[in-house]
Amino acid sequence: MPPTQLGEKRGSAAMNGTCIGTRTHRCRTVPWAALATLGVLAVCLAGCRKHSGPTPNGGTEEKTFTIGVNQFMQHPLLDDVAKGLKDELEAAGISESHGDKVMVKNANGEDSVAVQINKQFVSQKVDAIVALGTPSAQSACKTTTTIPVIFGAITDPVAAGIADSIEKPGGNKTGTSDRWPFEQQVELIKQIVPTAKKVGIVLNPAESNTEASMKYIRPALKQAGLDSVEVAVANTGEVFGAAKSLVGRCDVFLIPGDNTVIAAIDTLIKVAREKKIPVIGGSEDLVKKGSIATYASDYYQIGRTTGMIVVEVLKEKKDPGTIPVAVAEECALVVNQKAATEQGANVPEALLAKAKKG
Repeated sequence: MPPTQLGEKRGSAAMNGTCIGTRTHRCRTVPWAALATLGVLAVCLAGCRKHSGPTPNGGTEEKTFTIGVNQFMQHPLLDDVAKGLKDELEAAGISESHGDKVMVKNANGEDSVAVQINKQFVSQKVDAIVALGTPSAQSACKTTTTIPVIFGAITDPVAAGIADSIEKPGGNKTGTSDRWPFEQQVELIKQIVPTAKKVGIVLNPAESNTEASMKYIRPALKQAGLDSVEVAVANTGEVFGAAKSLVGRCDVFLIPGDNTVIAAIDTLIKVAREKKIPVIGGSEDLVKKGSIATYASDYYQIGRTTGMIVVEVLKEKKDPGTIPVAVAEECALVVNQKAATEQGANVPEALLAKAKKG
């Protein structure tokens, strides 16, 4: 079975500056059929207050679910995934108000805390663990091989060691992938900063999703004739200093799929504004915060799709290891013109026109 696709992306307005977006770029083509019937199921179950099953005397009894949600850290992308997940579960009739138990825990960016949370979920005998973020997903898969693990927003599940393949993740696990269209983000550098030669990248190499994203970024930069200047950090407190160290050594910043950098993006943007170094890439939310432009997936929709898979596993009792990982298909071009002005860059009219459509 081929991998499934995530939902379509819609344009939106920025909260900080002029941010315009449209569904203009196809990042990956994968069929939707595997989740189509599930979407119908979610609609049909909306508003249902009970999950019924047969009793020995031929009647029905209420069936409730206990779900443990392990969010690796709090930042806008994972928050959007969590919101989409919650809304999809509620649409399917799974919520605390319906008698179910949905326990949401945050690891605050600490690997050891993520491990402890997963161990607690296993001891509580939850029906499913939903792991948002790569470290949470990795520890969940190591902690249990029997409880279903549905991961959300993982850049490269195979490279992270939590899926045998996109088509058939295997074992007790499946979920969604949020791989950014890094190749197209690199193209934006050439379009917005055509004189750029060196690209500054702050990253935490300890994050497997970061290394997974760099697997795509480095070849894309080389193909574009750009040199990568990388500075490693171990935590959010080091991002500001790392960005400052790149002043005079790079012509533009590129944001990798790195939770540490994303959580401290305001400090990198501060350096970019002060030193007039354009920032490219990231998610739509990061464009709102000061990246000039990107092609971005919809993280709320990623959450909804993650929720669909949870419903499929719990209500249809499907083997998670046979459910293909759902991968984002449609991306939106998003531009923040105010950020471009503040960072001394000009967005070509051709890009602005493209972003204004839709």
